[in-house]
Amino acid sequence: MSTQEIAPGDISHIVTAGLSGDGAAADGQVLQQKTLEELEAERALRDLDEAASMSEGGPRPAASTAAPGEGEPAAEVEDPAATRARLMKKAASQREKGRKALTTQESGVVLVPVRALVGDRVLGSAFERYVGAIDMCAHNLDRYGEMVMGAKYVELRTKLTEMIEEFSRDTKLEHGRVDQMVREAEARNKEEGLPYVVPQILTAAVELDVVFRTPLGFKMFKAISLADKSLEKMSSLEWNDAVDFGEVAKRQFLFKQEIGKIYGFASRTNLGLRRRAAGPAKKNSDSEAAA
Repeated sequence: MSTQEIAPGDISHIVTAGLSGDGAAADGQVLQQKTLEELEAERALRDLDEAASMSEGGPRPAASTAAPGEGEPAAEVEDPAATRARLMKKAASQREKGRKALTTQESGVVLVPVRALVGDRVLGSAFERYVGAIDMCAHNLDRYGEMVMGAKYVELRTKLTEMIEEFSRDTKLEHGRVDQMVREAEARNKEEGLPYVVPQILTAAVELDVVFRTPLGFKMFKAISLADKSLEKMSSLEWNDAVDFGEVAKRQFLFKQEIGKIYGFASRTNLGLRRRAAGPAKKNSDSEAAA
């Protein structure tokens, strides 16, 4: 069966057929040996399930701007302590799933092993929570995208690539700008006879042996590493009164926001791939009986 002949849901049908030998096989029939097509379909579902699991509970759509009474009813105001506890639980779950995705090796798949070091705590958290799902999204689009989504996968793959390349460009520009600011501050301190204070992160927020499945995932890691260096240098500018205190926090937020946007797109894509692979939802028994 070629990729052009596979319709949404065929992957799950192939797996079902592989488990029973034939959709209409009689009870007690000996199970047939699975074909390469069936094994590949099972592997596809496993990969898509894993990516979808990492993507559940992702960024929510923007809240409606309608006033209470217009459209959907206003939601109850959540207690701040409960909100904090809920968000911390969500972050911990994302971090656990993300670390698993980044560290799980897979036989027969080309992987790039890397010793990941991220000093900044905010970037470290974003790396652990989001990059695994982004890398899996690129992997699944490359491997199963055309089979599951048809021509639509090209649009999704292009969009993901553009978002990651834009983030990579932004981090390079920011690093170059901060480097220039540091050189100017060092020269100014030297003229005034003052030492240039260089604060350091003594213990990295993330120190982990990881694997990447795609060049796009690896590019995300390199961009985050460069952003991490920029934040450490920006911290030295704060300590030497070259910028206002709080500039590091602003950039932490902006970097995390950019990474979160890419993760949001990857999450929606991961869930969409899994839904398409599973095929249309089955009708309930009542509607089937009426038919």
